[in-house]
Amino acid sequence: MRYFPAVFVFLWAMGNCPAQLALRPDVKIPDLPGFRPLPAPDPAFCEEIRKMVEETKLDEQTPAEENPDKEEECSSISVVDITDMEHPRLGGWREDNFIYPASSYKLYVLGEIIRQVVSGEHKLDEKIRVKEHNVRGDSRLSAGQEVTISEVLRLMMMYSDNTAANEAIDLADRHRASALLRAMGCRGSDITRKYLSRSLEDDGYTTVPGTTSSALHFATFLWAVEQGAVGGGRGRALIKGYMGMDSTTDRRIRGGVPATATIYSKTGTWDIFTSEVAIVEEGNIRYILCILTPFREEKAEPRMAAFAARVHEVIKSFHQIRRKGE
Repeated sequence: MRYFPAVFVFLWAMGNCPAQLALRPDVKIPDLPGFRPLPAPDPAFCEEIRKMVEETKLDEQTPAEENPDKEEECSSISVVDITDMEHPRLGGWREDNFIYPASSYKLYVLGEIIRQVVSGEHKLDEKIRVKEHNVRGDSRLSAGQEVTISEVLRLMMMYSDNTAANEAIDLADRHRASALLRAMGCRGSDITRKYLSRSLEDDGYTTVPGTTSSALHFATFLWAVEQGAVGGGRGRALIKGYMGMDSTTDRRIRGGVPATATIYSKTGTWDIFTSEVAIVEEGNIRYILCILTPFREEKAEPRMAAFAARVHEVIKSFHQIRRKGE
């Protein structure tokens, strides 16, 4: 039997084994005022999404021999039409499949830090000193540099800077960021790893499994943000503000929706894993779109853009027909 530190407990189900942190005694599940769980999936909406997934070939599986983890992988996709916040429509395709989301899980870390800022534990202009063991070679930060929390978050979200992300994970606290997700019912999406090689990880984390998540958990998180459940209205504005800075690519969801749409997102890319999780707004149309794929960028991006274009038109048409019938 493989050994893991006692701080970790594991869930095994349906071919996925999402890691679960045994939260420290001092870490409590936070209250999320105003949070309402997402409704059950809408069968008709799910069927539309299934067809669009197949049309854009996002249903293609990646064989184990092409995956550095040596496991067969498939996408995880979730769509939530939040045009009517009182009556959201949930749809998806393998939306509860756990997959490596690459840099997209920096969004979870952002959420916990903003929750702490709004509660008064930290201030955005508070300065921290960059630790040497957190520094990555491709970073805009250097060891010993003093930088504000706001700048750490900007670099993490705008450029997906991994040194900034490692500092943010320390600031948020992996256990507390994981507790935030559990408050939403998202068990299994715990923050287990920094963006470092295992040999440089903190004590107790050198042998832990990588962080995995599902499109449904990202959709739930963004739904909580839209409700103001993560730091209230100020929290929603700050989280979306930092998400709006993402400048890493315009060839995924941005490549499929109209130029007039506003997108708040976090992308992720590592090896075969390419993802984007987003809130899209155009006029009175609003929806959450989360796409986690096991494809390299050159394969994933045109498929993601094509899928996003179809989703946008389907949701827009649905509400145009609905308004005519009222």
